[in-house]
Amino acid sequence: MTNNQIIMNEAAKLDPATLHAIATAHHTPEQIAAMAANAVTTDENGDEQPATIADVEIILAAAELHTFDHWKKEGKSVKKGETHLIECYLWKYTTRPSKAQREAAEAEGKEAAPAPHFYPTKSHLFSCLQVHDAKQAPAGRFGSVAAIMEYNKKLAAERKAAKAAAEQAAPIITEEHHELPELVHVDPLPTKKAAKKASKPTAPKATKKPAATKKAAQASAQPAPDALRKAEREAKAAFLAVPETDRKGQAAALDAWRKTRKAVEDAKQAPAAVAVPDEAPVKQLDFESIAAGLLA
Repeated sequence: MTNNQIIMNEAAKLDPATLHAIATAHHTPEQIAAMAANAVTTDENGDEQPATIADVEIILAAAELHTFDHWKKEGKSVKKGETHLIECYLWKYTTRPSKAQREAAEAEGKEAAPAPHFYPTKSHLFSCLQVHDAKQAPAGRFGSVAAIMEYNKKLAAERKAAKAAAEQAAPIITEEHHELPELVHVDPLPTKKAAKKASKPTAPKATKKPAATKKAAQASAQPAPDALRKAEREAKAAFLAVPETDRKGQAAALDAWRKTRKAVEDAKQAPAAVAVPDEAPVKQLDFESIAAGLLA
């Protein structure tokens, strides 16, 4: 008995409701009825009998029952929580030698040769209703052509309504023309020349005085206070004449003013110069003449 015959015999043991659900997964009831009208079955005695709808559903359901490995090769996987509908023994092909053949080859010191054969193995069968694609395809947006047509009509109505609303809400644009006044030429106003920048005051250069002898230095007196005060007033006036924007000029004039003012203060505190009388000339003695007079 082949695997297909074994599966068909096991499928016949399922309840009619399960067989009908599996058979109608890919065939309509009308198609099943048409197949039954043109099919015949063979009984145990070899006599042909007209097939019934139940017979056709068993055949169709048996074609949708497979093992886990078979569904995996088809790109399907068993749904989570599903259990097998049928448990039976099916023939499985292998080239592996049997245990007796391996032991005999070992006794002779040889390697067991391949031994192609079929052997029965326990199998679990799942129907097409218990599996799904291993990689789920994204769900379609529309289930039928009628749904697509209905959606297109809806979009057309929405576009028409939006266009009508836009036409009603659109403002009326009117063009306005404004004439520009004629340009008149006007001479530019005279500009006032900026005042010349005040020149920086320069401090008077100190004149180099000739070196005086010791006697002249002792006899000479300090400058008169009146002259120092006059110089101090001139330095002050020069400082005040410098513009506020000329920072460098102000600094130079202020430095000259401070020096003259310090000179005035020093003159007030210095004692009056005392004249030193000239020293009398020292008379030179003639020691030779004195010695000659003493020896005479």
